[in-house]
Amino acid sequence: MIVADVQALSFWPGRSDRPALDRVSLQIARGEVIVVQGPSGGGKSTLLRALSGLVPHFHGGRFAGRVVVGGYDTRTTEAAKLATVVGSVFQDPEAHAVRSTVDRDVAFGLENLGVAADQIPVRVREALALVDAAHLQRRAIDTLSGGERQRVAIAGALALRPQLLLLDEPTSQLDDRGVAALQRTIRALAASGVAVVVAEHHADRLEHLADRTVCLAAGRLGGTEAPVDAGVPSGCAGHELLRIEGLEARYGDCAVLTRVALTLAAGTVTALHGANGSGKSTLARVIAGLHPAHLGRVIVDGRDVTAEPTQTRAAAIGFLPQDAGRWLLRERVEDELAFAAWRCADAERQSRVDAVMTELDLTMPAAHPLDLSVGERERVALAAVLVADPQVIVLDEPSRGMDPARRALLGNALRRRSQRGAAVLVATHDRGFADAIADRHVEVVEGRILEQADRVRQ
Repeated sequence: MIVADVQALSFWPGRSDRPALDRVSLQIARGEVIVVQGPSGGGKSTLLRALSGLVPHFHGGRFAGRVVVGGYDTRTTEAAKLATVVGSVFQDPEAHAVRSTVDRDVAFGLENLGVAADQIPVRVREALALVDAAHLQRRAIDTLSGGERQRVAIAGALALRPQLLLLDEPTSQLDDRGVAALQRTIRALAASGVAVVVAEHHADRLEHLADRTVCLAAGRLGGTEAPVDAGVPSGCAGHELLRIEGLEARYGDCAVLTRVALTLAAGTVTALHGANGSGKSTLARVIAGLHPAHLGRVIVDGRDVTAEPTQTRAAAIGFLPQDAGRWLLRERVEDELAFAAWRCADAERQSRVDAVMTELDLTMPAAHPLDLSVGERERVALAAVLVADPQVIVLDEPSRGMDPARRALLGNALRRRSQRGAAVLVATHDRGFADAIADRHVEVVEGRILEQADRVRQ
């Protein structure tokens, strides 16, 4: 039985004369698992949005061809009706949350579809259990880590019991436990007859579950991509650029970080590991000045900045959060980077902007950031950090939404900064990426730092 039928689908977003999808045809059978691979900006997210009906009903542009899901033509069926057969989880789980607590957020879609009130709590608990997030049921959404929010967003889609589940980069912020739970869930859904389409750059995490793997590049099915080696030799470690002493951070009465001590030396890249909710993002935010330190000190190049506001630290510390695309302020990519390099003289500013855009393969200087894919927006936000040339670079899940080639470009860029004397801290669940770039690995376990290994490259 065919759950979804895509015939000669083309879509031109906004006023673009280049199609995001170019004559794509695809059939999806009941219980089938399809993994969609391809470079950032290749059309993967647009395809999933077309299957959900968001293209063309929500995203403006020109639409050609036909998409039928669960017997409904997406061009002529209202979104509320499509929501009864299609569940979607997109790359930015932060955007999925609409309620203040986890249980109410997962219940939101069920309430909108008119599910009987006595059935809603049962289905909420069932969905959270499927993604190993039952322990989060009573938590406030704004206290969750990025990975925990991702699990909650997936649970919200599963609670609707869709015929077709669409997942866009679902493992990008999950720890090993979360990935294992997602694998079990996909396997169980497929066995029950639910079709699952996953757009995923980390294909090794899910490809063993796939009935088919397809590649989408330049809007066409059947394209290919070529991974690039990220191995750039390291420079030697230099003087201490960042010291954290006895750091404690809280959310209300809940201690998230406890007596954390960490040093970062010039010329090194440190990978920060840990389970979802362990405190990685909170540590990064404290360093950047976006979350207060309850106790302890943050010292940058010998200067105690613990009490200094974010804007004062910004000259020395470059920070990239998990939802980096939300931080973009300008209407053109090039203007965003120029704004980030405002301290430079005009001639030097343009030179830096051009160099960073080339380094990160940003070929769309006049594009509006909201017209870009999540992976492309991540690279723009990263470029805005690097163009300012900070002493300390702190990145939270920077490879989210990036294809292997762009992850390699990112790795090369960070190694170059460390060679020039910067100290780099990368919070990531992407173990392969971390192994390729890091001199040192540390782990956050229940709010405390544990050293894993020191690995200085020869």
